[in-house]
Amino acid sequence: MRRALDRAGVTLAWACGLTLLGTVGGLIGWLVWGGAGRLSLSFLTTDPLPGSVQQGVVGGIRGPLVGTLLVTAIGLSIAFPLGVGTAVFLTEYRRPALLIRATDAAIDLLFGIPAVVFALLALAVFTTPWLSPLSSTVVTSGQAYGRSFLVAGIVMSLLALPPITRATQESIDAVPQDLREASYALGKGHVATIRRVVLPGARPGMATGAILGAGRIAADTAIAFIVLGAAITFADGWYEPAHWSQTVRGSGATLTSYVYYTSPAGEGNERSSALGAALVLMLLMLLVNAAIAFVSRRRSWRR
Repeated sequence: MRRALDRAGVTLAWACGLTLLGTVGGLIGWLVWGGAGRLSLSFLTTDPLPGSVQQGVVGGIRGPLVGTLLVTAIGLSIAFPLGVGTAVFLTEYRRPALLIRATDAAIDLLFGIPAVVFALLALAVFTTPWLSPLSSTVVTSGQAYGRSFLVAGIVMSLLALPPITRATQESIDAVPQDLREASYALGKGHVATIRRVVLPGARPGMATGAILGAGRIAADTAIAFIVLGAAITFADGWYEPAHWSQTVRGSGATLTSYVYYTSPAGEGNERSSALGAALVLMLLMLLVNAAIAFVSRRRSWRR
């Protein structure tokens, strides 16, 4: 009886593993089959244009690709120091207890809030007049436009904050207590010990959290589509240094919003472009996962 149960368990495990591999392989194969033909140097280095009703979107994905990198950089620049600081507070100070429990619960809550809720919150908050420097001012109402790369990056930092905090927290907990005690024995204070001993030992976890956070930002669709103004076109000369300030305060697109816009469900209705952009996004995610695996292996080697 026990052997029969063992064989059934092994069979079930193999079936689950093969099903997962088949699903992922089928998805990647479908994207390669439908989108590889669209990939070219011009597709990656030209901006998208609306095109016509019959032709659909024309041009490439340079703008959305740069937009993805831009909001990821803005989001990480906010979430990374905040997440690391929160992890240090949760692991090294742990008082007052009520604030610790509230902060811990807030991080878990951020994990479960849908991205569209953050997008709606952004439209409510960042349209106030005193926040118009982050986007622009609507002349007719005096309200802030509330849609820009800066606003999207700020809001998307909330997506990256939980994985950065949890990964850093776990890595800090893994730093041996003996190292802290040795630092105290040498006359170092708590802050110096955290800065010189704890955080250097937690760097692999911090890197993993940053990569996970970048993946969440790059893969988001709701915030990108709503907070960036649901546009795929960029202002002329947006890439010139003199226009960078205007660009980050203006609307645009990311790869995810571009994929939605050009899909049969969007206004662009250019299936091959959507599949090509989705393939590029998939390759970016594979690079992110490869970076996570590399960091994890390096962490295990150090141990």
